[in-house]
Amino acid sequence: MNIKLIYNLIFLFSVLSVSLFAEQKKDPPVERISLHDIGGINYISALEFAQNQSVQTRFFDEKNKLELNFPDNRMLLSAYCSFVLVGDNIHQISRPVIYDGNDFFIPAKSLLRILNITNLPDGIVDSSEEYFVISAPNYNIHSVQIERKANGSLIRLRTSQGFNLNTIAISFSGGGWMSITIPSGKIDSLGIVNSLLQYPISQIRCMQSSESAQISFRTKSKIDDYEVFQTPDASEIIITLRIAMAENANKIKEMRNKWLLDTIVIDPGHGGKDPGAIGYTGIHEKTITLDIAKKLGKKIRKNMGVKVIYTRDEDVFIPLWKRTKIANESGGKVFLSIHVNSTGGNKSARGFETYLLRPGKTEDAIGVAQRENSVITLEEATHEYTNFTDENIILATMAQSTFMKESEHLAEVIQTELDKILTSPNRGVKQAGFHVLVGASMPNVLIEVGFLSNKKECKLLGKSSYRKKIAEAIYRALIIFKDKYESTILSAD
Repeated sequence: MNIKLIYNLIFLFSVLSVSLFAEQKKDPPVERISLHDIGGINYISALEFAQNQSVQTRFFDEKNKLELNFPDNRMLLSAYCSFVLVGDNIHQISRPVIYDGNDFFIPAKSLLRILNITNLPDGIVDSSEEYFVISAPNYNIHSVQIERKANGSLIRLRTSQGFNLNTIAISFSGGGWMSITIPSGKIDSLGIVNSLLQYPISQIRCMQSSESAQISFRTKSKIDDYEVFQTPDASEIIITLRIAMAENANKIKEMRNKWLLDTIVIDPGHGGKDPGAIGYTGIHEKTITLDIAKKLGKKIRKNMGVKVIYTRDEDVFIPLWKRTKIANESGGKVFLSIHVNSTGGNKSARGFETYLLRPGKTEDAIGVAQRENSVITLEEATHEYTNFTDENIILATMAQSTFMKESEHLAEVIQTELDKILTSPNRGVKQAGFHVLVGASMPNVLIEVGFLSNKKECKLLGKSSYRKKIAEAIYRALIIFKDKYESTILSAD
C-alpha cells in the first residue's frame, strides 16, 4: 500500500476521533476550512487558509499577487496563474488561481498535493467534500502585551511551554530595534504583529527559523536596562524595560539640593516580640542589629555632619511596611537595613553579604528573603502586602528604579569595606525580594553581617568590638558613597 495513502488514512482517523470527542478536548489538533464550489471544482480561500494558520499575508497590488508567510516557508499565489511558488520551488496546479478583487482561490486538490510534498501543514478533504481539514498550528508563542509603567515598560509574551531562560538572547541594533531570540520558539506571527502597541514600542516584526523564533521591537526611547524572566506556570515570558532615566536628568538637576545626602536612615532588623535569628549562645539578632546601628549612627553624626534617623532605637517591634514609611517621611537619602543571617541546615555557612531588591536568583538568596519576610506573621492585619512573585518584585524595583544604580554602587562599596576589616568570607552583592526595602524612595540595601547559625561567627558577633568593626566598615562605605553620589548630583548640567 502507498505510504502517503497510509499517512492520509491515519490523519483522517485522527480527524474523526477529534470530532467524536470534541467536547472532551479543549484544543483539537486540526482545523476545518469551508470549500467553495466554483464551476464544479472545489476551491480554498487563500485568506481564510492564512487566517486559519495564523500566518501573515502580503498583497502586491500592482502584480495581483498574494504572499503567505509560514514560520519556515512562504507561498506566493498569482492571479489567473497555474503555478504556485513555495519557497524557491514552482508547483503546477490543475486550475489557475482565481482572484475576485478581494480574495485568491486555489483548487483544493492542488493545494492538498502541495501541502503534502512541502514543509507546510498537512491537510485532507473530508468525506463530505464540504470542508478542507488541516492540522492546527503548533505555536508556543502566541501574543504580546505591552504595559507602560512609571519608569519603564513590561513586555509580556504569552507562551504555552517553558523555555530555558539561559538560552534566550536579547540584542540591540540600529534604528532603535531590540530583538529577543528564543530557541525552540514557534511564533503565532499574526497574534504577535496584530498586538496593541504602547509606548515605547512603535513596531513589532517576527522572524521564524527552524531552530528559533526572533521577535523584534522598535522602541521610541533609549533602553537603560532590562531583565527577562518567566512566570512559574510558563504562561508568559516577561521583559522589563527601564527607560527615561536620562530624561529625568533635568528633574534631578532642579532637585539636586533637595537630594544632597543629608539624612541617613538606619533600620536595625527585627525587635520587640520578633527576636530574629537566635544564636547557639542565646544571643538574638535584634540585639546585634540595634547595637551595630547605634555604633554606626554615632560615627555618622560625629564625623559626617549628617542627620541620622533610626527606624527603632530600642527593643520595640516595628512592622516592615512602617520602616520605609519612616524613611520616606523623614526625608531620608539612604536606607540601610541591618540584619544577621542564619541557616537551619548548613551550619558551616558564614560571611557577609549585601542585598538589592530584585527577584532572587539563587536558592540561598530566596531563603534569606523568606526568613526576613516571615516577620509579617507577627504583625496585626493593618497592612496588605503584595504577593511577592518575581513579577511583583520587578514592578517594585521599577517603581524605585531612579535609584537602582546608586543602590548597586552602595552595595558594592559596603562589601568592599567590610572585606577590608573582617576575616569572614565576602559572599558578594546579591538580590532577593525583601518587603522591608519596598517603597524606599532613595538608595537602599539590606546588609547581612554574618551567620548566627555558625558557632565561630556567632561568638564574634556576640563581641562589642567585632560589632564596632562592622559599624566602622559601613561608615567608611557611606563616606565613599556620599562623595560619589553628591559629586554626580552637583555636576549635573
